[in-house]
Amino acid sequence: MGKGKNLLMTEVLKHVTFGQPDMRTWIFSSVDNCHYNYNSRYLFEYVKEKVKEVTPYFVINDERLRKELSDRYGEDYFIETNTAAGIKKVLSAGVWFTSAGLPVYGTKLKKDRLIINLWHGVPLKKIALMDPNLNKWSRLYFKKIFSENYSCIVTTSQSLVPVMARSFCVPEKKIKIWGQPRNDRIFAHTDRAAYLEKIYGKLPEYDTSVLYAPTFRDYGPTRLFPFSDYDKAALEEFLEKNKMLLFIRTHIKEKSAANAYLTERVRYLGEEMAEDVTGVLGIFDQLITDYSSIYIDYLLTGKPLIFLPYDKEKYLEGRGMNFNYDEVTPGPKPETMGEFLGEIKAFKDGKDAWEKERKRVNEILNQVTHPCCEEICSHVLNAAREMEKRGHRRDKER
Repeated sequence: MGKGKNLLMTEVLKHVTFGQPDMRTWIFSSVDNCHYNYNSRYLFEYVKEKVKEVTPYFVINDERLRKELSDRYGEDYFIETNTAAGIKKVLSAGVWFTSAGLPVYGTKLKKDRLIINLWHGVPLKKIALMDPNLNKWSRLYFKKIFSENYSCIVTTSQSLVPVMARSFCVPEKKIKIWGQPRNDRIFAHTDRAAYLEKIYGKLPEYDTSVLYAPTFRDYGPTRLFPFSDYDKAALEEFLEKNKMLLFIRTHIKEKSAANAYLTERVRYLGEEMAEDVTGVLGIFDQLITDYSSIYIDYLLTGKPLIFLPYDKEKYLEGRGMNFNYDEVTPGPKPETMGEFLGEIKAFKDGKDAWEKERKRVNEILNQVTHPCCEEICSHVLNAAREMEKRGHRRDKER
């Protein structure tokens, strides 16, 4: 079902679905209601295991994925909103969480319920209504269907409150510094060898792993290893000598572009292997990126960063940034292959000239530096109880 049809059905059904929404039924959703990822996934999994007074559901409209998840976690947890019955089920719930969009589309949906936007990262780049590429009609749709429906929007630090408020055109009081549920996994131990072996089988001997995660460009393909002196054989020799593995993670649309760079020690780690890599960032010893906000999550590990902003002027001109790029990217920016390998080797050898800068930026962007799922649930449960009481009072007054 398309968003337009879903909106029309929701507008009709919300008027024929009577009764106070159940504040102990929580709905979770993510991108286009077809993905099991981002903050919604991690909070859902926490609620399912830890918050026994709540019944959680996750909206998955992709039938194949819904069956796969039902087989893994139990069929009672995964629902659809492609039918009137599915939409009614969502409308009967008193709490909704999303990382992008909504579980159903409509206007004035937050009446008698809580709709919490967990979002899916720190807005280093301009997002939502601040995106200069958004046209007038898209802005109007976004405000009516999304911004006006959110009870609150979650972020990670005080410095981001005005940014998020402007991005969603909501009062600053609606922005809550509660952290990102997906980052709870960063603070938990993941067995690196077991995780990687499950994906790749036997790997060459290594003691250091590096993740290379460039961002997606709207205007053209991403240049991997953007050095005029790039040498595939030299990189492989360097990695072998230093017992390192390097994992490339591009946008799913650019998967084939990585093939030319793959070797025994340069592997591809795509979405089909790890849909949301944030939860396992802790297994990597270094991160290489350009403009992706993944590095802000990685700051929580305290480990080194390398940046390759080879097209900075063009990228910033097209999308824009909420911060001065150079002031919030605490890591070297090598321009040649030699410099690049030198920085990786220096970090491996413990020669870290950027540690203080990483701490400074982390304090600006990551105010929540501990697991946050429990606290988020506590906030929402308290708000749900208050809303429930108000509903009961209204019923008595009728």
